[in-house]
Amino acid sequence: MDLALTARDGVTIAATLFEPAAPNGGAILINSGTGIARQFYGAFAGHLASRGFAVLTYDYRGIGQSEAPRAATMEDWGGVDQASMIEHLARLAPGAQRAVIGHSFGGQVLGLADNIGELSAAVLICSQSGHWRHWPPGRRRLRMLALWWLLIPGLTAATGRFPGSWIGTANLPAGIARSWARWGRSRHYVCDPRGRPLRPHNHAVTFPLRWISFSDDPIAPLSAVEALRPYYPNAAVERLHLSPRDLSADAVGHFGFFRKSMPRKPWDDVADWLGEQMRLTSADVPLSHARVHRR
Repeated sequence: MDLALTARDGVTIAATLFEPAAPNGGAILINSGTGIARQFYGAFAGHLASRGFAVLTYDYRGIGQSEAPRAATMEDWGGVDQASMIEHLARLAPGAQRAVIGHSFGGQVLGLADNIGELSAAVLICSQSGHWRHWPPGRRRLRMLALWWLLIPGLTAATGRFPGSWIGTANLPAGIARSWARWGRSRHYVCDPRGRPLRPHNHAVTFPLRWISFSDDPIAPLSAVEALRPYYPNAAVERLHLSPRDLSADAVGHFGFFRKSMPRKPWDDVADWLGEQMRLTSADVPLSHARVHRR
């Protein structure tokens, strides 16, 4: 079911609720990667719903069908949009245990939400620090330097937005792109406008994390993933660095885990782990559509 949900600051956020036929007492918020529309996660979300979870996907402001304020930043994605969707998920699945699945950027910013401590568990997929020094020396590191210092600032200034599809990344509004480049140039990565580390609620991430990365992922190399790990010092982290063969797949990379072609066993493993962490039962949990508007 497609929804138009209101963020705390009044911005309209496009979302989709996947309702289980037999609710298991768990509800999951999927935090997208940078600039990725929520439909990309539809097959994965639908599978989780078939396992009994209520699942909410959404477009960050300025992405997909969501409203695009001129002054939006990546801090808004994590601090306002994510926090607002955690609240909406509580209303849509009252009484359910809640968890988040964060893809790439979606796992970098848990600590920007002031209500992140209300969750019971999280799964991070390909989440990494984007600071260029965490890439292996050579061509790949030079590409990251060029992205943060030249491509994003230059193309955004020239076009009024970041046409990321020109170079194989995401199309982004100007404010989002500039804040992303600011993060990538800072050794702290997630940072405020002065380049200082931004960790307002990271200490509240005390729930279990399953953190998955892949050996064939050029966008989240192992060194960059490990560099993000200290952001959540109070979490019990289960780290899995897997090869495509471990998932019975030919390739995974940065996006393959969520594609329709992914074997279902890895998706079931995520569902099983979340169910264990949330101590779910088969008891029905009613879904409420109050306080939302149908699109």
